[in-house]
Amino acid sequence: MRLVFVAPFATHPKATTSARVLPLARALAARGHAVTVLIPPYDNPAEGGRSYDAGAARVEALAVDAGLPEESPRQAIAQPQLAARLVRRALALRPDVVHVFKPKAVSGLAQGLLWYAGRAAAVLPVRAPAVVLDTDDWEGYGGWNEYEAYPWWQKLICDRQERWGLTHAAALTVASRTLEAQAWSHRVPPGRVVYLPNGLSAADFPAWRGADPGPARARLGLGADPVLLLYTRFFEFQPERALAVLAAVRARVPAARLLVVGAGKFGQERRLAALAAARGLDDAVVLAGWQEPSALPAVIATADVALFPADDNLANRAKCSVKLLQCLWLGLPVVADRVGQLAEYVQDGVNGALSDPEQPESMAAAAARLLQQPSLAARLGAAGRRRAEESFDWDRLAPLAERAYRTALKQTSR
Repeated sequence: MRLVFVAPFATHPKATTSARVLPLARALAARGHAVTVLIPPYDNPAEGGRSYDAGAARVEALAVDAGLPEESPRQAIAQPQLAARLVRRALALRPDVVHVFKPKAVSGLAQGLLWYAGRAAAVLPVRAPAVVLDTDDWEGYGGWNEYEAYPWWQKLICDRQERWGLTHAAALTVASRTLEAQAWSHRVPPGRVVYLPNGLSAADFPAWRGADPGPARARLGLGADPVLLLYTRFFEFQPERALAVLAAVRARVPAARLLVVGAGKFGQERRLAALAAARGLDDAVVLAGWQEPSALPAVIATADVALFPADDNLANRAKCSVKLLQCLWLGLPVVADRVGQLAEYVQDGVNGALSDPEQPESMAAAAARLLQQPSLAARLGAAGRRRAEESFDWDRLAPLAERAYRTALKQTSR
């Protein structure tokens, strides 16, 4: 098949394009499909104007105005124009299927234009591709809207775009079971919804395994202390909750320390450190911030157990954590709250531990047990690595996307 992927934004700083779009494109191209990825890098104009290969897939990043910040009101004009350019380029490639990632902003506008092109093809002698929509978050009310400082009208548009997008595609790929249920609740026939969770590709993580944590431990001042990893952007939970887990773990393992890799959009990691200092735990929290990709594996490897707390809400049930998958793939023992996709990746007592999101003590007890029982931690970590390799490798997931494309082509040919 000839496939065109419409990415939602640049490869950096957001993750969907680099962690979902490009690895899937590579995997499908390796299976013999002709794949072109079109990127609208309005959030990182420096990426614009480049063309390159990702495996056997071709990537084209459209040039954008470098002087136009993502939050500028002028984006209300620039984004529809960028969407139109995406669609023109996509149609020029004469694909069988266009796979649009995220039903909001530029990619959502592109989906709308493609849908109207399909309507025109029904009465005019033009060829329109089948359109497949991918969702990897719930974007509207109850989802990402709650995390963003958008004005009310922008939140309304995001919510309307998402709901319209679900019902105006020939097929859907969804990254979580919750998103699958959301599609069904919008009366999308189950046969047109394909569950396609996030995966990993070893090509994206060269030299990750076997990284020496010694220099990173020394640089971060961790010494030989037991380390809990919090690898996060702080969207899933409040700092108070993380501190409650840490305090409860230290009641059992007094030397345990919390290594925070990442940062919150609103400075939540600094609030966590301040709360810890107020309770006399300032030396127990180590803020590592965002790490360069080359440094990240060694920093993660300093940890003994990874924690993934998540409040039980629609946003967290819908999302599909690549960070959790990375930790599983590295063989790091994981304790995750029993929320949404976290409980799809982690099988309690088999390849990790699940905890109750309403009870921080539940996560603390599981984490302390793993710190106190290294043999159990090693067994669960090894099982987590096997599960990541056997069930969530992009080469194994690519046939699910092909199923969506076959469904879309059947729908479009009717």
